[in-house]
Amino acid sequence: MDEIEERRHVVLRNLAAHAAPARSRLGLSLDNAARLTCLAPEVIAAIENGSTSTSTLAVATHLALFLGLTELGLPRPRPTGMQ
Repeated sequence: MDEIEERRHVVLRNLAAHAAPARSRLGLSLDNAARLTCLAPEVIAAIENGSTSTSTLAVATHLALFLGLTELGLPRPRPTGMQ
């Protein structure tokens, strides 16, 4: 159980740094992102702000993947030739 909780903290910490810029790159408002992910805007805002979040690992991972990030909430590396 501790391993899952630790991973959740890692993902949430990474999302606090990378979720808002990723959402901006996609051109999504907070409301549109919330509607498309079926999450409340307050949940996404709390994750982006790094507020104490009660979000589960599944919710955090779902948001990360929706935003084009890795499962750990980190930006994906650019493909070779696009750097």
